[in-house]
Amino acid sequence: MAGGGNIGKGNWADPTGLIQKSGASKFLDPLGLTKTAKQGESAADVAARMEMERQERIREAQGRINQVFDNPRRARDIADFVSATRTKLMDDLNRQNTDAARELKFSLARGGLSGGSVAVDQNRRMSDDYNRGALTVESRAQGAGAQLEAADQDQRARLIQLATSGLDANTGAQQAAAGLRSNLEAARSTAFGEDLADQFGGIGAFVKQRRDEANRREATRVSQVNLYGGGYGGYGG
Repeated sequence: MAGGGNIGKGNWADPTGLIQKSGASKFLDPLGLTKTAKQGESAADVAARMEMERQERIREAQGRINQVFDNPRRARDIADFVSATRTKLMDDLNRQNTDAARELKFSLARGGLSGGSVAVDQNRRMSDDYNRGALTVESRAQGAGAQLEAADQDQRARLIQLATSGLDANTGAQQAAAGLRSNLEAARSTAFGEDLADQFGGIGAFVKQRRDEANRREATRVSQVNLYGGGYGGYGG
């Protein structure tokens, strides 16, 4: 008797149907005998059964892949990565702030501007620059985390597609775990390999301007000394 009611009852090579059901046929049935028609199966029944088994293998592989990507530990890994990126960039910002504050202090002192309105304005600029830098740091850290999440989703989509082409569950899960590790390593290399851009360019420009002005004044003073009293062929004899 033909019909779908006999699907799963097995044949002489697999009388219980367990070999096919377990997915172990490629090891226990290398000749593919369990793929032959079972008792009472028509060719259409065989095709339907094999398609059902194929779809079940796909669902199993995709389920295992998604299980790896959806592991709560991954969210913690990404959060830790964002935090580490933020810390690294804040270290850069604080170092820049320390250097800029020192340069500004010396520049104001050399120009006799300490405590005046110019000093107030420049220190206010430094504070604004620092606050903008902190926002840049947070944006960079969150952006690095978002890029890592996007890389994970691209990897997931690729493996899900491969599962429809025959990627088995164990291999899919292994490749998913390897992909997550690779993505995290690449993200760390990128984030930690790039220093924070200069956040105190305005202060640097002010310091350079004051230094250039001081150098010009000194050059003028020296030339006048040479001309009027330096003993180098001028009027001083």
